[in-house]
Amino acid sequence: MNARSTLRRYIGRHLFVLGMGIAGAAATGEALAGCGMYTGASGKPPNWGISGAAGRMHEDNTGRPASNATGIVGMWKVTLVSDGTAYPIPIPNGAPIDFGTAQWHSDGTEVLVSGGRAPSTGDVCMGVWEQIGNSTYKLKHVGLSYSSTDSVPPSSPSVFLGPAIIRETVTLSHSRDSYTGTFTIDQYAADEVTLIEHIGGTVTATRFTVD
Repeated sequence: MNARSTLRRYIGRHLFVLGMGIAGAAATGEALAGCGMYTGASGKPPNWGISGAAGRMHEDNTGRPASNATGIVGMWKVTLVSDGTAYPIPIPNGAPIDFGTAQWHSDGTEVLVSGGRAPSTGDVCMGVWEQIGNSTYKLKHVGLSYSSTDSVPPSSPSVFLGPAIIRETVTLSHSRDSYTGTFTIDQYAADEVTLIEHIGGTVTATRFTVD
């Protein structure tokens, strides 16, 4: 068995059950990493009726106008798309990687819930963020990946596969109702040292409001 075949078997054993199927990697099998799952059935996440009125002003208890969109803090609909930077398994430019809901908190913490990953495989990532420039923020969060009865192939009992480190640098729009930026995902084995897959791409988000 040559080295490439060995690598394919290793990656397949560790990645295929992580719950994120990346379309277009037919030459080497499906690449899987991170907090979510893309099944290839649709190129777009669902429409959840997002309002674009996040920058609207209301009065606070002093009677002065107060914004309901203070910086990055809030709840967001998030979409991650490949930019073609991925190894050792290639992923084409434009392939959807994940989607979900994210909450950025005023204490510098963040939570992302994947829309495509079964909860039993680890669909929640938790992170920390800080502002690094005018309307620009950096984020680091970690997803804990499991093989379970909901993964492909299934596994019972559940087995911890390893952490995925997701980093983002994003810039808030002038209206504060959206942000865009870049991301990387580094999926590690359970030893937290062996890199299984690296993915790069772009992230976009739209703010949820009460409307």
